[in-house]
Amino acid sequence: MEKITNKIWEQLLPSIIYSEEPVSRQELEKGVENGEYQLFKNDDCSVITACFEKTLTIGIAGGELKSLIKIAEKVEKYAKKRQYNNIKIIGRSGWEKVLEGYKKQKVIFKKEI
Repeated sequence: MEKITNKIWEQLLPSIIYSEEPVSRQELEKGVENGEYQLFKNDDCSVITACFEKTLTIGIAGGELKSLIKIAEKVEKYAKKRQYNNIKIIGRSGWEKVLEGYKKQKVIFKKEI
């Protein structure tokens, strides 16, 4: 079973800090352990996914950009093998420049109160 090591946590932390709803390390560990989240990793990056119906969502990712693009291929193979209909990525707009085959669908507006 995959564990959220210190190295993985450090890779993911920038993405977590800037997310809409930050998650704790303990929540991530529990989610990976019980299968709610999936962890994909290599030496230079880590990605956390979650399934919502027939969509696999990449919600947290961090590390080297080239490695993240390569690991996205592993995520796609995982999704195809499990017959998901699509992959959704929640991230900053800069990802649009480097992700091939993905289309921007929505923009999120937020007002702090």
